[in-house]
Amino acid sequence: MITARFPDIRVVPIEHCLLHEQTDDARVARLAARLETDGMLRNPPVLGRHAGVDALIVLDGATRVTASRLLGRQYVVAQVVDYDDDAIQLHTWSHVLSGLALDTLRAELRDEPALVARPCTPYEAENALAHRETLAYLAGGDGRCFALGHSADVITRAAALRRLFAGYAGRATITRVPPTDWAARLDEQNASVAVVYPTYTKRDIVALAQAGAVLPAGISRHVIPGRALRINVPIDDTPLEEAARAAGRPRRALLRRADVFVR
Repeated sequence: MITARFPDIRVVPIEHCLLHEQTDDARVARLAARLETDGMLRNPPVLGRHAGVDALIVLDGATRVTASRLLGRQYVVAQVVDYDDDAIQLHTWSHVLSGLALDTLRAELRDEPALVARPCTPYEAENALAHRETLAYLAGGDGRCFALGHSADVITRAAALRRLFAGYAGRATITRVPPTDWAARLDEQNASVAVVYPTYTKRDIVALAQAGAVLPAGISRHVIPGRALRINVPIDDTPLEEAARAAGRPRRALLRRADVFVR
């Protein structure tokens, strides 16, 4: 018989949670309203501990952490994992856009010096992206392709990519797809542009989080085995603070094992 390890559920001060990606203000506001009404957190954010870093990096659940902070909460119940564990994988999403033409997006980016567009083939763009010789690239359904900018510094790259994302966020319908799937998705109706982002490493994520810099929303994806779901714990600070300060008692004491679904 195989026994699954119970997830490490902790009460964590929100000030100890480091974001590595942007959040959407509208989504944060909607979640904050729901949390305030329900008074319960269903699925905990996942925080990663990394050797040499005192704070915890938000791997999944940036909206939940930010919504809790918006409500003035000082603590959040979270699942804590070892970010150095090879079982935790980091992937990147590409964005396929509908409702926004390639030339319209290029016009939005024209005045961004960090995102100068260079015509190229998809093969050239992918090769440049793999060698970090470009920040990202745009591919149109008509076969045109443009590599965007270049920077060797991860913090500068993240800032430029946030400006790229701002050029289409709210103007287009965004579908997240694996980097290998964007070409097939461009063949579907209404899809007009693919925005292909670089692959990041865990070291990049740690550097960004420590620097207080963030990637655009929806381009990083962590695959985390043993996710805890449906924990259904109160968001009120009083019981959380008591649990956090309880000496000699596991912080998971708020939970009964039968109440937690592990995926």
